Amino acid sequence: MSTDSTDVDIQEAFAIRDTAVSMDPRLQRVVNIKRHGFLLEATASAAPSEIAVVAEVRSAKKWEDLSEVRNPLSIGGYDREDRTTIVTGRVPLDRIEYIRGQSFVKSLKAAQPMQLTLAAGVQETSARPSDLPVTTLSNGGQDVVVGIIDYGCDYAHRNFLDGSGKTRIEAIWHQGGGYNPFGDVPYGREYLADKINAALLQPDPYQALGYAPPKDWGYNIGTHGTHVMDIAAGNGFGSDMAGFAPNASLVFVDVSHADIDFSGPGIVDTSFGDSVMLLEAVQYIFDKAGDRPCVINISLGTNGGPHDGSTPVEKGIDRMLADKSNRAVTIAASNSYDDGIHAAGQVPQGEFVDLAWHIKASGSSDKEMDIWYSGGDRLDMELISPSGDSLGVIPAGGYGDILDSSGTVQVFAVNRLGDPNNGDNMIGIFLDNTIQTGTWTVRLHGRAVTDGSFHAWIERDNTLSSSFAPPFDNTHTIGSISCGHSTIVVGSYDAHKQSRPISYFSSAGPTRDGRQKPEISAPGHAVYAAHSRTGTQVVSKNGTSMAAPAVAGIIALMFAEARVRGMDLTVAEVREILAKSVNSGPPTAGAWDSRYGLGRINASMALAEVQTRSAGPLVASTGRSIKTS
Repeated sequence: MSTDSTDVDIQEAFAIRDTAVSMDPRLQRVVNIKRHGFLLEATASAAPSEIAVVAEVRSAKKWEDLSEVRNPLSIGGYDREDRTTIVTGRVPLDRIEYIRGQSFVKSLKAAQPMQLTLAAGVQETSARPSDLPVTTLSNGGQDVVVGIIDYGCDYAHRNFLDGSGKTRIEAIWHQGGGYNPFGDVPYGREYLADKINAALLQPDPYQALGYAPPKDWGYNIGTHGTHVMDIAAGNGFGSDMAGFAPNASLVFVDVSHADIDFSGPGIVDTSFGDSVMLLEAVQYIFDKAGDRPCVINISLGTNGGPHDGSTPVEKGIDRMLADKSNRAVTIAASNSYDDGIHAAGQVPQGEFVDLAWHIKASGSSDKEMDIWYSGGDRLDMELISPSGDSLGVIPAGGYGDILDSSGTVQVFAVNRLGDPNNGDNMIGIFLDNTIQTGTWTVRLHGRAVTDGSFHAWIERDNTLSSSFAPPFDNTHTIGSISCGHSTIVVGSYDAHKQSRPISYFSSAGPTRDGRQKPEISAPGHAVYAAHSRTGTQVVSKNGTSMAAPAVAGIIALMFAEARVRGMDLTVAEVREILAKSVNSGPPTAGAWDSRYGLGRINASMALAEVQTRSAGPLVASTGRSIKTS
């Protein structure tokens, strides 16, 4: 096939490579690329021809002992019910199949790119000091750690400095930074408070430290992570606009800084870390917090995945939350409600169902679709090009690819049976970024059907997005990492309007297994917070990314209130308190809504509920004097 045009007309049929696929489709794809003689480029955490993986194993020691695994790390605790541990590492491409075949490896997944999801409403949520109960002892979240996993931390903005001009940030882990063999992180660079403070005394602190948020280059948007951190815990010393937990300590993990463009069109077509690095970031922040209460905000996400909480990343976070009390993780619901990224249906026995996949234009990233269906069914997948040519059928349990004349994989598809994490089957389709534009047809054939139901998601592509044919099924559009059992997922609404409408972009639940996500909603429209590289200024952003840190800041206040009153809060108790702490309408009081969750969060009610549960003596704060208003 010719590759000198972005409208490649594919005539070849799939070359069926196997009939017994048992590997994660993303891993299968990179193995296939390696098989055809191509190398992967190095990433922030993985060397060339190496891939970051997350696994569920029956022996963490055996995982660590594998000579193929670089930087092995155990995440969370041992699960007594299924006798497994979640682990991460980097492995050579040509050893993936060997590692996947080890008897103690239950599940092995490739890193999945995490992407930005973009909008404070302290007054709206009754979180101002004057709005809180007069008996509050939360003192702005003092003695609580707020962790931010994002990109671009402007530690020089005055909203993150204390009254003496020293940093409130205890540590920054720049995962994409050049490796420092003397640091305490397995890759990238770690900057602790003493180094940050020393840099702040210099004329150019960014040059002095060797880490800086990227410049705007005329776009005047500021970095996402700086904005998110300010919403959660900025103190307003620079902007006169404090966030929700202005006295909290801060830990920041920059998941992607070195791997993305910050000017021109590339700025909206970038991956922000990956699922393995994300899981390691969560572990890092909890380790830094030690025995102190800690809430972590993640305003990142992807579309693909089972959406049932069964992924090793979601399990790993759930286990870390179960390891200790006084921990919580908030996640943005995603901004994909009206993007046409979800489809669902039922395939009858002996018949077929077509999914129309609109590829608007070729871009810099590949197109990707996930289809999940019951483990008891056998669906065959046929792919038909925009010109009407069938590229062949991938049978249940098989995979195939199509190469162009240079040997580049243009189309790759997997029809995997029995995912080890949930027992369901999954079809993965990957189209190269030079693929023919137009409407592709994914035809699902019901070869052996007892249930027949399926859900499909198109992965994000922020520059030239693709979608299913309208009318869109906008249910089940929350992000792929937003389906864990213990995380708190946050939707966005517009607090500037009297009716408090849900944001048009705010994604909808439930999860594929029918659980209620998102749990709650917060303001996410036109939220002004710290503008990086300005020192004192703010900038407006919109998105569930701006709603989630508001909830994280309120949880920090809850933890601080509970700590001073001598009580611990499990993640289950945090969830119970939030469920009771919502403003009346919308949505209907006491009812879960697929986009608002259980309602619009109210900080004053949350702290009052913590006080109601308190029975122990007061515990002195370790820092400044306790404020009661």
